Amino acid sequence: MRWPWRKRAEQTEQARKAKGRKAPRRIGLALSGGSVRGAAHLGVLEVLEREGIRPDFVAGVSAGSVVGALYCAGLPLEEIKRLGHEVHWTQVGRITRPRLGIFDISRLESTMDKFLEGRTFDELSIPFAAVAVDILCGQVVILREGPVSRAVRASCALPGAFTPLEEGDQLLVDGGLLNNLPVSVVQDMGADYVIAVDLGGMRGKNHRPRNLLEMWGLTYYTLISLTHSEANLADCLIEPDVARFNLVDFSQTKALIEAGHKAAEAAIPQLEQDLGLSHRS
Repeated sequence: MRWPWRKRAEQTEQARKAKGRKAPRRIGLALSGGSVRGAAHLGVLEVLEREGIRPDFVAGVSAGSVVGALYCAGLPLEEIKRLGHEVHWTQVGRITRPRLGIFDISRLESTMDKFLEGRTFDELSIPFAAVAVDILCGQVVILREGPVSRAVRASCALPGAFTPLEEGDQLLVDGGLLNNLPVSVVQDMGADYVIAVDLGGMRGKNHRPRNLLEMWGLTYYTLISLTHSEANLADCLIEPDVARFNLVDFSQTKALIEAGHKAAEAAIPQLEQDLGLSHRS
């Protein structure tokens, strides 16, 4: 089956190349899911900011939606990093009697709403989209209206493990189920150059799971790393080496940020050439 958003993205990419644009000016940033490994996105953002590369559009899935939302709300990276070091599972959710998920993540919505000070999408500093999936019809849902915290909660709802978000006649779950690297989403938002940060690739050997939740997460991210990838549509692909990190251990934040930092540093020569940036001395 050929996903329609992929077709649109490929057409956009072909049109961009046909124009031969040497210095794209509308930059999109696609942030993948990856559970607690999402802290690596912060290291990437630090390097991009240092180089004066600020995205015009951002789309995020799951953990990528958390980081993307906070960044697009205008929170300084140092503040987001501080929050990353302090976060723990009690701020995200709680164990519940199994129904549609074993872990109720409704607390994530209230935690994000606190950090975002109740912002809606139209109050963000940078246009942002969170990606979810309506599990009832098997379709990607791009969330760009209403409370940002609610959209982030939907995008983070790992099927089966975390409770989904019931929104009208929709049952929304983690967007990574169908599109874990939303390159086409930022292209549709107007980006003509996309930097994609992929935490779902199978680089290296994954951390050995120690319990059911870790096994569930590892199985999920193994599957989505092999299907529905839009990595080939990105102009610049950044892949932090995060496979060795546990999927649920928040104590790894510092090392994950460093992994993102290292991967972004490796991409700077390409970005300098593609975006016409002056070389560092």
